[in-house]
Amino acid sequence: MGNARWRRRHVHKVMSKANQLTPAFQLNLNNQIQQGLATFGKYAKKQPCLTCATSGGKVFIHNPHEKTDLAVSQPSTDANAHIQYLNINRTITAMTAGPLDPKKPGDDILLVGTQTNLLAYDVMKNKDVFYREVADGINSMTFGKVGSITEQLAIVGGNCSIQGFDSEGNELFWTVTGDNVTALALIDIDEDQLNELLVGSEDYEIRIFQNEEVISETTETDKLLALSPLYSTRFGYALGNGTIGVYDRATRVWRFKSKHGVNCIHGHDLDSDGAPELISGWANGKVEVRSDKNGEVVFRDSFSSAVASILVADYRMDGRDLVMAASVSGDVRGYLPVDTGAKVIAPGSGGAAVSDASVSDETLKLLLQQKQDLSFQIQKFEENIDKTRKGDHDLALISQSTKVQCHLRPNSGKGCVELVLRSTNNTVIKATIITAEFLFGSNESSMVYSADPTDTIIATFAPEKDVSTDLHIQALVGYKMSSYYHVFELDYKLPKFSMYVPVKDFQKEPESSVQFRVNERVNRVAMWLNNSFNIGHKIDRQNSLDARFVSLRNGLLLALHMSPDNGGQLTIRVNNMEVAGEIIQDLCSFLTLNELESVADFPQEFEDFKKVLMKVDEYNAVRLKLTAEMADSSQLVKALVIKAEDARILNDMKLMKKMYSSLYDVNRELIGEYIKRANNHNELLSALKEVNAMIQKAARLRIGAAKTRVITECRNSIKSNNIHSLFKIIRLGHLN
Repeated sequence: MGNARWRRRHVHKVMSKANQLTPAFQLNLNNQIQQGLATFGKYAKKQPCLTCATSGGKVFIHNPHEKTDLAVSQPSTDANAHIQYLNINRTITAMTAGPLDPKKPGDDILLVGTQTNLLAYDVMKNKDVFYREVADGINSMTFGKVGSITEQLAIVGGNCSIQGFDSEGNELFWTVTGDNVTALALIDIDEDQLNELLVGSEDYEIRIFQNEEVISETTETDKLLALSPLYSTRFGYALGNGTIGVYDRATRVWRFKSKHGVNCIHGHDLDSDGAPELISGWANGKVEVRSDKNGEVVFRDSFSSAVASILVADYRMDGRDLVMAASVSGDVRGYLPVDTGAKVIAPGSGGAAVSDASVSDETLKLLLQQKQDLSFQIQKFEENIDKTRKGDHDLALISQSTKVQCHLRPNSGKGCVELVLRSTNNTVIKATIITAEFLFGSNESSMVYSADPTDTIIATFAPEKDVSTDLHIQALVGYKMSSYYHVFELDYKLPKFSMYVPVKDFQKEPESSVQFRVNERVNRVAMWLNNSFNIGHKIDRQNSLDARFVSLRNGLLLALHMSPDNGGQLTIRVNNMEVAGEIIQDLCSFLTLNELESVADFPQEFEDFKKVLMKVDEYNAVRLKLTAEMADSSQLVKALVIKAEDARILNDMKLMKKMYSSLYDVNRELIGEYIKRANNHNELLSALKEVNAMIQKAARLRIGAAKTRVITECRNSIKSNNIHSLFKIIRLGHLN
């Protein structure tokens, strides 16, 4: 920046040093633990057992209650004596446990999810409760009651779909979401004594489902890794880019981003203040306990390897819940809240306990330092005012009436939007820093610097998605020959559809459309248009609305027309069903509409969807054929092994060699068939994802009960293989 200097505010955050917690116990289970695949289960006698997925498609269960090895602070040497193993023989993708059987409310059932199946397993009886095929796969799992369903459910999230199964494996809950599900949690978000479902997915969205209906959507900056309820309406979240934070309903309370990856989160009250903290486990082995109010680190610990999971249970059966952190190498530590026996050690204190007085002294020092910095700033401001009044000329001083103005303009040539900043009173803008989410990829800020500054500076960006975000702008303003610059701070709200440029007319109107009735004045819709598209649209004398746009992103044509017919008929013409859904959702949010029916006509997307359904049928037929052929080959393998063994016993080496040669050929064919089956399965999953995505897009063209009805009736049509009714539901929103 040459010889330019920042005139900074000296603001210090009031923070106390994080305290080190001494574990109440430590164990080494001598087994690797897969990331996020650990849970507690009370399988018999109400004894909590640590259950973890390990390598080789196995699950191990640690039940220490036969002896008291948890009472010591060092790892137990006989921990392996309390471990039992369960062979799943498949890649485990999700796992939890809970009292699924209503006839046995005190006994938990182990629930294990794989890429294609859900296993409910009774550990004590060593038998399957049910084994259910899940075509959409299982990426995440939770357990409990959801919405108005009174039964406990195993809730699994997979390929754009969410399903809930009861104790007999019956599907009682089904809905779709925008992308592959990566995180699930239950929370009573509206405090009506009924659980809502929190869903995180790969499209960076956190959705809150009330029964099958989405009541809230929040966009984050990366895919969701974990969700965890804290208390009341607060919940924690973790992202793939190393971000953790807390939401209160749809409002973010705080967030923190690290250069390290976060592996798991959980909520529990470790400082005994009555409110659970957010506990996070990291890829570098750190365990951090952060305040739910501001994200300040309260406690921390560290492992020698990555943290796999964080759990809460009364593992020692002494009536006290403790936090258990498990690393991928099998190390397990338990932590008690500070007032129930856990010793809090101050960093650098040589093992001395932290006193409240020392924490207060530390806070007082920081507050005094902040007071001194603010006093210094006030003194400098007063000196500058005195110089201005006396007429002293100082290039570092600028007029008090200097302003920085900003506006947005499209750049069709570059396919982006430009934020134009302009200063007044013959000042120049040396540089600007813009901080915002969703605009700069994995970064959250961008700096624009001018080697030859003028009164105008331009920042460009092209959002990948239609999303509204707040821009925090800091501009360095001063005179051209000055070596000092003043920092001007501005806030600007980027409209959701900022990448659409208004045009007068099209050569050809889009052939696809969606129509619906809006019981609102055209003026209100025009207000939404001006707010979301950043234009100044005027209503003609006939009280109708016509607006046309072209997307800077891909040249997509968009037309909106509203007439006063039938109380307000609105037509959206665009050859993209997803964009139409985004517009309808944003419009209804602005107008606070709770119910909306619509009629959709997207001929090209319907034709493509018909081809996808045909592919699904083909892939399913191939899957069944390959499965049958592999079953026949498996029987042949058994027969050849028996014949070869008989020949060995009879000392007929020639026949034995012949049988093993045939066995080698059959085995090679089986491997080839397995590769075909795996490829077919991947293609089937991809096609099913498109099916679920189409149902989601059709649902987003409606609001309220109509949206829920589309999801339910589409699911019923797919189950009954009634393609005609499926397309009718997508078009009209209902069958009748």
